[in-house]
Amino acid sequence: MSKKLIQKHSLRSLLAIVALLSITACVSGDNAYKAYFGDVRTDLQLSVLEGVQLVRSDWINRYIDAVRFSRVDDTPIKNSAEYGAIQIVPGFHEVEVYFAWDLGSQRGLAPALVEYASSQPNISRTLRFNARAGETYSVLATPVFNTGDRDITSLSHVDFWVEDANGNEIVSQEAGRYIPRI
Repeated sequence: MSKKLIQKHSLRSLLAIVALLSITACVSGDNAYKAYFGDVRTDLQLSVLEGVQLVRSDWINRYIDAVRFSRVDDTPIKNSAEYGAIQIVPGFHEVEVYFAWDLGSQRGLAPALVEYASSQPNISRTLRFNARAGETYSVLATPVFNTGDRDITSLSHVDFWVEDANGNEIVSQEAGRYIPRI
């Protein structure tokens, strides 16, 4: 191979790596929503809640569904689909979460689905707990389907719970379980 051709391939490879790292940084960066008022605080002065992501597959596609946050106490979270985590001050909180499902290429429906999902009692819940400073919590979910194929059209309801970094339940599965109104 000529020196010019090797340089061309090296430049393409370098550009591809830079693009991949940029995309990865955007997707996996510390993109936490500041759900408190006042000045920016250090991590040790805050609690972090992370929404879990769940993988769902069908015959052809793989989807990544997620737990999202719609409200902390009386404050709504703007553009909640953009954040996988929220920062809150320590203390007792009521956090509204919802199950957001991935529709693949049908991105134009995203704002309507956020509004719909956050208002449905079978796929949203208010979790109440006391957050401690410097702690990271995970909001976990178990989607329950009417059929065994886990198709999103057969989603019955979602149960939520909260665990700390050591796997201890802070809000139990029973407290976050969906109970239909009769």
